[in-house]
Amino acid sequence: MIKNKKGMSAWIWILIILILIGVGIGIYFWLTGDSSSIANGGGSIPQPPALPTG
Repeated sequence: MIKNKKGMSAWIWILIILILIGVGIGIYFWLTGDSSSIANGGGSIPQPPALPTG
């Protein structure tokens, strides 16, 4: 059925590696408790203080 087994297995390995990297990054952020950086796009710039009104 599959003519190019070598090419197919290469794609499977690439997918496995990408999934492992994604899981590793997710576990890292979960352990550090810094999930807000994911929502902010991963930037390390702190949010500026709120401006006084009036």
